[in-house]
Amino acid sequence: MSVSAVGPIIIVDDDPFIVEGLGMVLGAWGYSVVRALSMEALETALTGLETAPSLLITDHFLPGGRTGADVLARVRAHSGAHIPAILLTGDGAPERVSEAASAGFRLMIKPVSPAPLRAVVEELILRA
Repeated sequence: MSVSAVGPIIIVDDDPFIVEGLGMVLGAWGYSVVRALSMEALETALTGLETAPSLLITDHFLPGGRTGADVLARVRAHSGAHIPAILLTGDGAPERVSEAASAGFRLMIKPVSPAPLRAVVEELILRA
């Protein structure tokens, strides 16, 4: 499957440097990227989507007590499809690993290097 044939990748993180950095990297790999710094910004972004997203990349802890699981549930509800997801966190505690697995995320610990990120992105998009 070519990169141009996939829907956008949604990035949700409250750190603008992470959102922009990931967006630049994914864009350089040829992916269309939708960026959001909060759940509210995600809501706005979802209304403008013309195609279902191919992947969600989200932080675990978000403003307003929201979590990556909240974001994933919202994106899946909006798209009506099972969207694969990567959960980014600086917290690699066993509880976090368990939460990610039970919510259907692939867990990646920050900081994430480009090569492992690309491998996981491609695996999740191709598997979907």
